[in-house]
Amino acid sequence: MRFLIDTFSPEAAKHILDYYPADGVTTNPAIICREKKQLKPTLMELREAVGDKMLHVQTMQTEADAMLDEALSLRDALSGCRFFVKLPCNSEGIKACRAIKSKGVGVTVTAVFSPMQALVAARAGADFVAPYVNKLEDVGEGLRCVKEIKELFDIHALPTQILSASFRNVRQVTEVALFGSHYATLPPAFFDKLVYHPMTENAVKGFEDDWQELYGDKKPIDLIK
Repeated sequence: MRFLIDTFSPEAAKHILDYYPADGVTTNPAIICREKKQLKPTLMELREAVGDKMLHVQTMQTEADAMLDEALSLRDALSGCRFFVKLPCNSEGIKACRAIKSKGVGVTVTAVFSPMQALVAARAGADFVAPYVNKLEDVGEGLRCVKEIKELFDIHALPTQILSASFRNVRQVTEVALFGSHYATLPPAFFDKLVYHPMTENAVKGFEDDWQELYGDKKPIDLIK
């Protein structure tokens, strides 16, 4: 499973990309509104931060024709990165998906809450479907939904990839990876949690204490010169 950064902060995106093996950025209207930043200049900064990696940006149009127009405008404005427009998994979004794909623009169908929604989106040509794991886990269905989407895609040999979103804890991320989710998109603060373990911290502290006792502050590079 690969990772994306769920953010509208260029600074956060740059920081995570500097430290972790992320393949790009996803964003959505809720995240954009929380940042309280101007849309166009911040999108340009995000595009600069991701370079030639992926950038998934959601349309705010509600009708298919308008979604198409907005997708083409976003694609042109954000040229250079691997752009995907995010569409809602409803009838207008599915219609728009087919039209947008015919123009050669990548599509992520988002707000997926059932395996059948994912199957319809895949048949419409979506590159990614984004099930909301934690929101579904509140009713006991999030992890099962990802598992069943993967089974459907495998049974029917569909190329659409699963981009799992909305997590409460690292265990949920682990579970969707085990179920075969191709990607997970995570808030910036989640990445440190993926690699944190208290026993790792204790082991590192033990290494440092043993080294300090024998060599003091000298580092290996000092001792081999």
